[in-house]
Amino acid sequence: MSVVGPVQSIPAMKWRISPSQASFTGFVIGLLLLCLLGWEMHKHHGEEQRGAQSRSVASADMVAQWVDSTLIASAHSLRGIKELYDLTQTQPGSINADALATLLVRRRDSLEFWEEVALVSPSGRIIASTFSSSATHIELDQYDFFTPLLRPNAPVLEAISGLYASETASGDLRLLHALRLESPEGELQGLALARLHPSLFADMLERLTLNEGTSLGLVDAKPRVLARRAQAGTAASIALGTEVRTPQLLAFLSGSDIRGSWVRDSPVDGVHRLYSARKLENAPWVVIAGTDTAFYLNDWWRRFWALMAGWLALVVMGAVGMRHYRHLHAAEQELRQHRNRLAMEMETQLQAQQASELEAAQLKIAAMAFETHLGMFISDAENRIVQVNATFTTITGYAAEEVLGCNPRFLSSGRHDAAFYRTIWQRLKAKDSWQGEVWNRRKNGEIYPQWLTISVVRNDAGAIANYVATLSDITQRKAAEKEIHQLAFYDALTGLPNRRLLIDRLEAALKDTQRDGHYTAVMFIDLDNFKTINDSLGHYLGDALLQGVARRLEQIVRDGDTVARLGGDEFVVMLHELGGDLALAAPHAEIIANKLLMSLMAPFDVQEHVLQVTGSIGITLFTGRDVSVSDILQQADLAMYQAKFAGRNALRFFDTAMQALVVDRARLENDLRQALENQEFRLYYQSQVNAQGVVVGVEALLRWDHPVRGMVSPAEFIPLAEENNLITPIGAWVLKTACRQLALWARSPATEGLSIAVNVSPNQFRQAGFVEEVLNILAHTGANPHRLKLEVTESLFMEEVDTVRARMVTLRNEGICFSLDDFGTGYSSLAYLKRLPLDQLKIDQSFVRDVLDDPIDEAIVRTVIALAQSLELDVIAEGVETQAHRQWLYEHGCMAYQGYLFSRPVPIEALVLA
Repeated sequence: MSVVGPVQSIPAMKWRISPSQASFTGFVIGLLLLCLLGWEMHKHHGEEQRGAQSRSVASADMVAQWVDSTLIASAHSLRGIKELYDLTQTQPGSINADALATLLVRRRDSLEFWEEVALVSPSGRIIASTFSSSATHIELDQYDFFTPLLRPNAPVLEAISGLYASETASGDLRLLHALRLESPEGELQGLALARLHPSLFADMLERLTLNEGTSLGLVDAKPRVLARRAQAGTAASIALGTEVRTPQLLAFLSGSDIRGSWVRDSPVDGVHRLYSARKLENAPWVVIAGTDTAFYLNDWWRRFWALMAGWLALVVMGAVGMRHYRHLHAAEQELRQHRNRLAMEMETQLQAQQASELEAAQLKIAAMAFETHLGMFISDAENRIVQVNATFTTITGYAAEEVLGCNPRFLSSGRHDAAFYRTIWQRLKAKDSWQGEVWNRRKNGEIYPQWLTISVVRNDAGAIANYVATLSDITQRKAAEKEIHQLAFYDALTGLPNRRLLIDRLEAALKDTQRDGHYTAVMFIDLDNFKTINDSLGHYLGDALLQGVARRLEQIVRDGDTVARLGGDEFVVMLHELGGDLALAAPHAEIIANKLLMSLMAPFDVQEHVLQVTGSIGITLFTGRDVSVSDILQQADLAMYQAKFAGRNALRFFDTAMQALVVDRARLENDLRQALENQEFRLYYQSQVNAQGVVVGVEALLRWDHPVRGMVSPAEFIPLAEENNLITPIGAWVLKTACRQLALWARSPATEGLSIAVNVSPNQFRQAGFVEEVLNILAHTGANPHRLKLEVTESLFMEEVDTVRARMVTLRNEGICFSLDDFGTGYSSLAYLKRLPLDQLKIDQSFVRDVLDDPIDEAIVRTVIALAQSLELDVIAEGVETQAHRQWLYEHGCMAYQGYLFSRPVPIEALVLA
């Protein structure tokens, strides 16, 4: 202390601040720190909100894309219905309303999102529909959204409604999708309408995995709720059709922007959320994705309170220091006359203490900020890690001591090449920062996606001092995006591409083939008899069978080819790059198609059931010239139906002649539906004689006298009646007509002993009420059952033999006889011949025709006669055309005959019984 001069020589008050100045200075410092804290928290708040907004925007966009894809598929199907309607206009009479309704039902059943579909005239008259009610008219002027479609020179050809109360008694809320039907001159011809159930979109939202605090909604333009889902436990339910009129939503709906965001309390559950809205491209609807601010600002609040605690600690320490300073200043005033130097030393000590405490507080605040929800690491100028936080360890699995001093490249997954990392370093050199998505590897070897931000820290000289990196694990977000993409473009049951993705790939293939000249093949595959399996064994087994079919189809084609499921049991295979020579491309496609057929024929082991199916395949090839996606699918569809007509388990290539045949077959089917009502069927009779040439009975044969085509061959219309379930009412008419004739013959002694043989289809015989129907006809007509003979074929006994036998026994007990027709041409079994109550075997004309020349036919006929005699059954031969045939049959024990030698099939008026 001897070095200190006289106190009076150093006027301390001229250079030391007063307590009031110190208090003001401390206040200013505290205020600056508070402002810095506020600025930092505001910046961090904005980053959190932008991150949450980008996630909600992505969710809204993906859901909107899915809904748009569904509406595009609906529009594509409506255009297909328009093509059917155009066919009825360009070719009047080709398809009537009933047939058109049947086609509409098939189209509706192939699309899970259609509830009903109808064709309506401009006046509202229902032309054809799938409605189960008897409605015949729709009041179009009651719905505003029809107005643009009904105007002359309408600006739009398609419209989608908001919610409306349906015409059902309950008035359930539904949606409508309408397509304007125009003539080639642009005149309005009607509307194609599809009714959609809003539950489709609710089911879609239910499949999504929502993060905590997240909600998704779909509203129309009113705005009314079409579907809504929130993360379980955080939101109240809301009824379908409830209006959610908020100022922000109404402003967004009235504006021209397709995207919008706002923050407000939910009108449903009162939760404060950040909302992102997205208008659909194909409908006046809006997808709204919401995120609870309490969840995405959780880390922000934690950091805010941590920094506020640090700031308050600093204020308290400053207050304590200021109080201490005031005491020291008072002591200095008392001692300044005695020890000026001592006061200066104390002041220096105080300042040093304050600096130390301030530095400690700042370090504490920095440490709190470093421990955030984001992973962080700091590296030096040589890019060696010098510090990591706890979140870094949580994300990567590496502890701090394992990575300090290491280059961050050890985290690399190997998915990125050198050019990727070179771009990052170039950006850091030019802009001092970089951010983007990176795939890295955890300690356990798992490769995962992360969002990485790198910032450069420079010293006062401008040289790089450190690199600061923040990273976050975005695995869940990527998984959610993948799930939404899967729902939008892939079939939920089989995992195959759906109709939307198939159409996209077809459009791409059209461009490729147009450019390269290569052929592409499209195969339309429909499973044969799948509906029978699905109905008899249940939908769960049916779904499992469809999954097995999908796997087999994928195993046959190449990796670059496409296997898609359109819905139901319909699949499409697309083969790419078959070469530019049609002569080579077509055989190659045929080889693959045959492999597909063989693969489907192999038994499927499904949940302890061995199932067997076959497929019908239609093939079309194209090179992108003068053809559209709709044309390609229609051509393959037509070829598939031709394969069905060929007996199923077959393949057919498309050609224009086939299309003409399909149109002609559709007309014939339509005419066949009206033939019974228009009394166009006729019964012809062919005599059956005994060994003495006496007529003992006749066989009733069905003929169709078409008003335009004339007599249509039974070989042409009987299979068509079987396929369309018309054989049952036609068979009932034949049976009634034959029984009336029996009743007429019974009135005359000359004809009362005659019998009539009536052919019965297996489908008709298997009907549940067949026995009761036959007995009712006999009772109503008064025919003698002992004079009625029912001719059945061997195919009847292929299924449910016990049920068939029980019905035959019931009818046999009433006096009705049974004849086995076409014996030997099908599955002949002595087992069922012994068990069934048969009266007669009928030798098929294919054996009788060549019995005199063909030793094999001779042996077969001899065997049948001997078999009938051993089983004590009558035997009759059909197709007897010459006296030589009759004589040979007589010599070998056949005593009844039918054929041209005795009579051709003739109307009852021309029948000769003498």
